[in-house]
Amino acid sequence: MSSALSSALSDLSALSATAAPGDGALLGVRPADLALALVAGPLAVAGAAKLVTAPEKLSWPLRSGLLAAPAGPRLVGTAELASTAAVVLLPVRWGAAVACLAYAVLTVVAARTRGQKCACFGLARLAAVGRAHIGLNAAAALLAGAVLALSDADARPLPRAAATAATAALTLAALLTADRRRARAASTAPPCTAQVRSVRLYVADDCPSCRSLKHLLSTGEPERLAAVTMVTVAKEAELPGALHGLGVPCATGLDASGTPVCAPASGIGAVKALIDGITLASVPAVPADHRAG
Repeated sequence: MSSALSSALSDLSALSATAAPGDGALLGVRPADLALALVAGPLAVAGAAKLVTAPEKLSWPLRSGLLAAPAGPRLVGTAELASTAAVVLLPVRWGAAVACLAYAVLTVVAARTRGQKCACFGLARLAAVGRAHIGLNAAAALLAGAVLALSDADARPLPRAAATAATAALTLAALLTADRRRARAASTAPPCTAQVRSVRLYVADDCPSCRSLKHLLSTGEPERLAAVTMVTVAKEAELPGALHGLGVPCATGLDASGTPVCAPASGIGAVKALIDGITLASVPAVPADHRAG
């Protein structure tokens, strides 16, 4: 497999360095330019999404330092758009170097924020940061690194910009499709009529949202807080069962026997609402059919 990959990359390098416009290219776009467009398109969408979204609406994982909200999303989005412009305008090797560095940084950030809600593309309802995020960022860094090592073609901004616009459009279409599916699934979920007697809450030590939620809960009723079991998720661990793909903090409601009931909750607001809805032992239980109306 590695020999086949090396052979393919060698072919890409040869075509990029020696071919005239249109020779060995796809619709006039050289293979190296196409490879850079594949990594520049998602970067452009991510940067634009952060700039057009109000920072307070983002599940931004950084709460302190230069990159903390509200300035952090703006700075990161601007850097992503600047990197996209560099990838498009510079000669292949320099553009590839910028892309490789950008995605290497994103890979490290994804690894450090694993399990938290993804704010990569603004308000898009994506799964929590996990293996897919880390793997895709690493793959983009490797692709850019391969172009950096194997091609020294000159700059051709117009074909590369056109290809980048196409990959950005495809990225945006994929995000909108995924977002609509998640919104549809959430809107068609049946209402929960079960009695929630306790809550199992999942948090992480390096999760700013988890710390904010703990602060909110600290002022709650002692009996209600006693019904919450807090589970700290290790950095590399996956959330169990129906919680898989959610970010922390998240929680699941339990009935009197400890069996999960209703759909899991994710995010500060939803988890707080679930905990506030616990039926306390001191309060008589209301039959489900009475509450459903």
